[in-house]
Order: sequence, then C-alpha cells, then structure tokens
Amino acid sequence: MQTSQPATSPLGIILLVAAIHLLVRSPKRLQTGGRMVAAFVGALLLCIVPSAVLRVGDPEAWGRIAGLVGLLIAVIAGWWHIRSIKIANIETSAQPSSKS
Repeated sequence: MQTSQPATSPLGIILLVAAIHLLVRSPKRLQTGGRMVAAFVGALLLCIVPSAVLRVGDPEAWGRIAGLVGLLIAVIAGWWHIRSIKIANIETSAQPSSKS
C-alpha cells in the first residue's frame, strides 16, 4: 500500500519563512540560530514526550502540532533575541561618553 505525503501546512510555511528572515536580519546569526534551535527542540519535547507517555490520540497529528508549535516558539525566541540586541545597541549609543 502506498501512502501519500501529508499536505504542508500554510502556517508552517509562513513560520519557516519568518524564521529564515529573522536569521538573515540578525546581527548575531549564530547566537540567534542557537536560541531558535533550542526553543524548537524544547517545544517538540514538551509536546511529543507527554503524548508518547500517555499514548493519547493520533501520534501523527501530535507530531504535526508539535512541529508547528516548535516553529512558532522558535520564531518568537528569535524575534525576542533580535529585539534585545537592538534595545542594547540603542541604550549603549544613547549614553554619552564620559570624558574628564
């Protein structure tokens, strides 16, 4: 029996494009990418492990939901990191240099 590939979620595509955009825009790409990967893996573990332990519902659906949640959290983590970098740059540039 041949099974077909599940359809790609439009939300997943949008989140993936947003994640790539954040990485390209980030002044600290490696650090931002690391935080996004950590957030993605953490979200996957928080979604998949309890469902596997409890054996609740459709495991395929849980995997798709976990992927979308992981992408969403990774995008939020990347956006938050870039925002904190920009705020730090604004604060340091706004402070006058103290010369005696």
